[in-house]
Amino acid sequence: MSTEPHIERIPGKMRPSILGVLIVTVVLATVATFFGAQRYFELLETRAASNRMVLYLRALNETLRQHQHLPFVLARDSRYSEALQPLAVEFNINDSLNLLAQEARLEAIYLMDASGLVLATSNAGEPYSFLGQNYGFRPYFQEALKGKRSDYFAIGSTSGRPGYFVAEPLSFAGHAQKGVIAIKLDVSELQRSWENDNETVVAINSDNIVVLASNPDWLYRPTANLVPELRRSILESRQFGSEPLHPLSWTPLDKNRVAVGGINYILASGSSDWRGWTVHYLQPESTILRQTLLATAFFGGIIAILVGFATFLRSRRIELAYTVSEHQRGELVETNRQLEKAQTELAQSAKLAALGHLAASVTHELGQPITAFRNHLVAAEIGNEINSPTTAVNLSKLVDRMEAITGQFRFFARGGSEPKVPVMLSSILTEAEYLLRTEIDRTGITFTAAAFTTPIEIHTHQVQLEQAFTNILRNAIHAVEEVTAPEVRVTVVKCQDQVEIHVSDNGPGLAGASLTDLQEPFFSTKPSGVGMGLGLAIATEIIKDHGGEIRLGRTDIGAEFIVTLPLPRAGDLE
Repeated sequence: MSTEPHIERIPGKMRPSILGVLIVTVVLATVATFFGAQRYFELLETRAASNRMVLYLRALNETLRQHQHLPFVLARDSRYSEALQPLAVEFNINDSLNLLAQEARLEAIYLMDASGLVLATSNAGEPYSFLGQNYGFRPYFQEALKGKRSDYFAIGSTSGRPGYFVAEPLSFAGHAQKGVIAIKLDVSELQRSWENDNETVVAINSDNIVVLASNPDWLYRPTANLVPELRRSILESRQFGSEPLHPLSWTPLDKNRVAVGGINYILASGSSDWRGWTVHYLQPESTILRQTLLATAFFGGIIAILVGFATFLRSRRIELAYTVSEHQRGELVETNRQLEKAQTELAQSAKLAALGHLAASVTHELGQPITAFRNHLVAAEIGNEINSPTTAVNLSKLVDRMEAITGQFRFFARGGSEPKVPVMLSSILTEAEYLLRTEIDRTGITFTAAAFTTPIEIHTHQVQLEQAFTNILRNAIHAVEEVTAPEVRVTVVKCQDQVEIHVSDNGPGLAGASLTDLQEPFFSTKPSGVGMGLGLAIATEIIKDHGGEIRLGRTDIGAEFIVTLPLPRAGDLE
């Protein structure tokens, strides 16, 4: 029989080439997702920064616009201009200005003469009163004295608080002298609101100096190097008090990006309505990177899951196809095995057919000599030629045995069967032992017969079954002929619906032969000239005809053959 080729199951791990393609696919998809998400969030944050910048710009414009008209109105009020003599300002003017400043929520309203000396102020009597102070050095005063309104941002030289100044020229009584009336808007509240918003926003004046910022460390620092003349002018005007004007690390990267203090920002800018200020809203690029990484991780995970799931489905399809293929292969292998078995059985049948022809010839040739031998035996008994009655009985039994055996040859030759009768198993084994007793005694074998505690009756052809066990026992006897302490043992085990007869020996074993080989006609493990290799083949056919089987038992010491025969059921003996 051909050997079935070994085929491994589907490997537990994916092939490296396929795994590499999947990994590259996931990596490329993740990289594409990263750059796509980065571009998307950059546009999103740029748009959001622009919207937030508009809000801050509007708040700044509204803060600076709300009192722009007031100096113009006050300059044309006779109480503060033509009716006043700069050398004899009435004291109640301070109270009037104080009341007006409180209602307008201004830090200060004050009146100056042509030299910049404050003649009247709303904060007269307060610790940091402007009264008596001279602000002639301030640019807003100088511009207003020339006859036009001016505005200005600076840190107050008296109060030290930043403010937005708006000044308007006026003429005193008789137009003999000129003066200036000014207001100071407190921008500290706007500054505090920017600091509390947890966002990054700055307002930069036309000299590129930060005047408002959500980060107080950036205040009053230029975003670019100041030319010496401009620096000197700012310091002389004391616009930013005693601030050293150290440059801020502000590096434009492109139109919409800037680096400040080593941090990159998305930049959204808008021009204010006053003093040429520019409001910049800065969104850290780390926010974009964080959002990009989160989106990449999320979508990359989804991509990996989808690829993995698709791979799993593909693997399942392959596994299913493989299972179907294996099932079909198994069926094909089984079919081949059955064909090989049928071929073997056909060969066996051919051998048995040859054996049948041989048995028919032997039966025909031995029939007449056996009959003649019986006739001579009868004549010898009648003529008292046999002195021992025991010898006569034994010879008669041998003749009966030879006739029975030739009858079994006729069984193989024609394949027929005679009716079975109930027989005690002990009598069959005893008769087989009796037939072989001479060989047992001659070789000095320790023969252990089966012990029966209870009678065991089987439904059988007695002579056939005796022949089968005789063949099996003879094989065991031949196997131990060359053994130092030969031993053959017969044991019987009764089961529920069958009985097992174990025949074991301590011989050399089966020399690697299988039971199938031993059951082949003319196959023998004995030396040449010892037996024809028909004993086990005949025994197998007889036992099969009785519904039983022969199988091998232990083979570690000698050999053991186990014959299984069915026990009769109710109705079998009727």
